[in-house]
Amino acid sequence: MKRKTKTLKTRSSNEKRETNKMKGTLVRHLQDQLGISSLQYQSSSSISSSNPSNRFQNFLESVDESDAISVDFDDKETILTQDFFCTPDYITPDNQNMLNSFDCNKENIPCPKSPEKLNTTKSKRYQQDEIKFDKTTVIGTQKTQNYVSRSAVALRCRVMPPPCIKNPYQKDALEMDIDPFGNQRAKCAGFFPTIMGGDGLSRYYTDFHEIEQIGAGHFSRVFKVLKRIDGCFYAVKLSTRKLQQDRERSKALMEVQALAALGSHENIVGYYSAWFENEQLYIQMELCDHSLSTDRASQLFTEGEVLKALHQIAKALQFIHERGIAHLDVKPDNIYVKNGVYKLGDFGCATLLDKSLPIEEGDARYMPQEILNDNYDHLDKVDIFSLGATVYELIRGSPLQEAGPQFSNLRDGKLPLLPGHTLQFQNLLKVMMESNPVRRPSAKELVENPIFDRIRKS
Repeated sequence: MKRKTKTLKTRSSNEKRETNKMKGTLVRHLQDQLGISSLQYQSSSSISSSNPSNRFQNFLESVDESDAISVDFDDKETILTQDFFCTPDYITPDNQNMLNSFDCNKENIPCPKSPEKLNTTKSKRYQQDEIKFDKTTVIGTQKTQNYVSRSAVALRCRVMPPPCIKNPYQKDALEMDIDPFGNQRAKCAGFFPTIMGGDGLSRYYTDFHEIEQIGAGHFSRVFKVLKRIDGCFYAVKLSTRKLQQDRERSKALMEVQALAALGSHENIVGYYSAWFENEQLYIQMELCDHSLSTDRASQLFTEGEVLKALHQIAKALQFIHERGIAHLDVKPDNIYVKNGVYKLGDFGCATLLDKSLPIEEGDARYMPQEILNDNYDHLDKVDIFSLGATVYELIRGSPLQEAGPQFSNLRDGKLPLLPGHTLQFQNLLKVMMESNPVRRPSAKELVENPIFDRIRKS
């Protein structure tokens, strides 16, 4: 009988311990959900310190339910849903603060995990770090002025998708710009300069490992990078100056839009992706071995090598001209080589043949006279002249002059004889650099020239 009584007492003691453990777990869970720290109720003298369950129960009973306020929350002004926290992977690197340079009341906190939405009025009331409102507001009166923390607004701006932009190089492009988030984006406009400056939000440094700089120009630099996720090498081109005005950003986007509209071609440098970061434009492109300007400094081209490059770049020009686009900056610096294949790159001056887009002249050393005279009636023939001037420079082994007798003679169609080269080749260069653009061959006629027969056969 005594043993049975002892067993019953032991069971009762274990059940009490399990019950207290469950109550403690429930209390901690409710504390986390309501955002109430232990310091908020431990300081109250009316609450017992012996039992966590009793402390929390007394705290809830001390709250007057008449103080509960029904607030009409505006989805545009408050952020309480999981959808808001679905951010791109590159924004939330592990063990890294969300905003390193964004001081919001000294709250440098990691990017939040997707919390569950809280539906009760009491729960919303105690989220004082997210929303603050006036307790004197009466049910049924005007909507309260809600407050969203600066860090929350900054995060919403960062995850908001960019507007849809019309691509003028595509014939089936949208008739107008589409920006369904224009209202929200306008409210966040002031936060962008600060947010984009943080290293924790850098797509470039998160997605790529920078190896070395492989090129530089007046408006951009090019880096050889390794993409971390696929282990492949790429070239990333970024603008050297800040693009703060809409006009500057639109102008910089012209190159991206032209490459995207053209699509893939074996003799055009491949385009993969582009994005704005820190008020600079980044363009991820195919990595090539070198450009013809590098070869020009190290060796002289033979006629056969030059004809191979001429034929392949002519095919690239035929491809873009058939799509209504002119390059307007063909020169050795913009012709690249990869595994023996010549590719045309740098579409920063690309425009439409119908002159519906602004026209920006390329390097004057390779431009014909009509462009220098602001005559834009034959933009496709401008590329033919530039390609002829490029080949002429490669054959001579020295860069063209920016002024002087040579500059004038080339634009008048006066090419000196090239000893050691066939007359057929020299006549082709002469017709490509005709002073009258109408007499120059088109890119298609150039590709079909009989001089390339042996190249086509091989």
